[in-house]
Amino acid sequence: MGAWSTGSFGNDDALDWFGDLQEAPEVWPFIEETLRSGSTESVVAASAVLAVLSGHEHTEIDRDVIQWATGQRAPSAALKLAAADAIQVIIDDPEVDGHDVWAELGEDDEDYVAWLANLQRIQGLLR
Repeated sequence: MGAWSTGSFGNDDALDWFGDLQEAPEVWPFIEETLRSGSTESVVAASAVLAVLSGHEHTEIDRDVIQWATGQRAPSAALKLAAADAIQVIIDDPEVDGHDVWAELGEDDEDYVAWLANLQRIQGLLR
């Protein structure tokens, strides 16, 4: 994974996922599948997209995502809850692919702390 920031779209996998979302024939099934079986980075990106679609823009979101979201429908409460739960799985398991990369830095590392704070912020926006 090429990562350059702790934000939701600060890595190659998340940006690739967003490109696939833009080309998906149906948005909701694509996001649901991502939440069930996507990589850590794509689950975080999907959850951030759901937060934006719910009317919550924040500074960690790529401008292209905000532009794409304009005019899209808001997600269901069930889908937002599924995303919040998927984020919790990532938070709870430092061995999860992707999380382990940040966890290697150590729990006191500022980048690891910022990455976890971003996950918690997204999760809070979805609840």
